[in-house]
Amino acid sequence: MKKNYRWGILGAGKIAEKFCAAINFVEGSEVYAVASRDEAKAKDYAERHGAQKWYNNYNELMADPAVDIIYVATPHNFHYEQAMACINNKKAVLCEKPLTLRYSESFALTEAAKAAGVFFMEAMWTACMPFLQKVKALIAADVIGEVKYLSADFCFNFPFDEESRVYNKALGAGSLLDVGIYPLFLATTLLGEPSLIKSITKLTGTGVDEYCNMSLQYAGGASAQLVCGISFQSPITADIIGTKGRINIHNPWFKATDFSVYLEDGTTEDFSIPHGCNGFEHEVIEVMHCLEKGLLQSEKMPHQLTLSMSRIMEDVLNEAGIVY
Repeated sequence: MKKNYRWGILGAGKIAEKFCAAINFVEGSEVYAVASRDEAKAKDYAERHGAQKWYNNYNELMADPAVDIIYVATPHNFHYEQAMACINNKKAVLCEKPLTLRYSESFALTEAAKAAGVFFMEAMWTACMPFLQKVKALIAADVIGEVKYLSADFCFNFPFDEESRVYNKALGAGSLLDVGIYPLFLATTLLGEPSLIKSITKLTGTGVDEYCNMSLQYAGGASAQLVCGISFQSPITADIIGTKGRINIHNPWFKATDFSVYLEDGTTEDFSIPHGCNGFEHEVIEVMHCLEKGLLQSEKMPHQLTLSMSRIMEDVLNEAGIVY
């Protein structure tokens, strides 16, 4: 890298904690500034991650001329307003998933970033991981033939707490937005937008989806089965089945290091691609690559992919009667 990239962190939560460790792991990047509405938390974060500055006001961090890229790691319901403010300050933005709670907001952000001429990306770390690039390469090389079926799940058991980010509708809670976006990402990045969507959801007492079961069909004839939930544990694996064989991505598939290829002729091959840090480093490296090249969006996680997922999630949620 030609320069040292200085990151500004909006939100001092658990995800940002891991992301800061990855930033400091990658050569040529640093946690430069941290902002939290909790002043003590911001100061503590800055000290622990070696940041030069800390703010208890998000706008002050956005206005800091030394910040090269802002990572938005606040609860879902704040993403649109804060990402838009970053863009208006001419800052490059990496915003945690889901990008927003509504397709119209996701579209507005991508258009605003283009108009401002700044880099903008939804923080789908899976998109940047080496295992996925290898899986894509194997599919492109026709190793498993034409993909006909994909299945992926992501369910975890979180005790009911109506005030938590998992169950509180005001915070953009629910299984689909929180973890269902991962299986949906895998299907969309490999198969594109579906021509038909059928879904079954169950609502919690707080009005968000406890689980969501999606069946997707694609114009080319392929189909996908995706499951997400917040009240029970699933295997968290994924299978991609083609006319010549299948790829099984091991648990936890969304941040996998290991997967296996099983071909119809009986051949089996196992792959292992360990992370250097905690997996977030691949996302940090991708963003820095894009900034270095002057790109406004990532080829691994382009705006159109974000918009496709946002549109599908909104359709599924609307069908279930969930409106944010």
